[in-house]
Amino acid sequence: MGVQVFRTAMAVVFLGIFAGSAYAYLDPGTGSMILQVLLGGIAGLLLAGKLYWHKFLSRFGFEKDPDCALAANQQSETRPDAPSRP
Repeated sequence: MGVQVFRTAMAVVFLGIFAGSAYAYLDPGTGSMILQVLLGGIAGLLLAGKLYWHKFLSRFGFEKDPDCALAANQQSETRPDAPSRP
């Protein structure tokens, strides 16, 4: 798979180098849309990284698993002998 990705990337680079002038116009709306897509992608990657980082830490015991803590908290709330909250 790595060889195929490399070949595809090199094909894109060579097409970019040897392509002629397009004489295209990008208006401000197009630039704004490109910027919005880039910033949204970065935000999505950061959020996914944060979620998987916590799962990674909880798997190796560095941090409590939030799902287990939530389940324990819900279980203590449903017990009849649990102290009531003010």
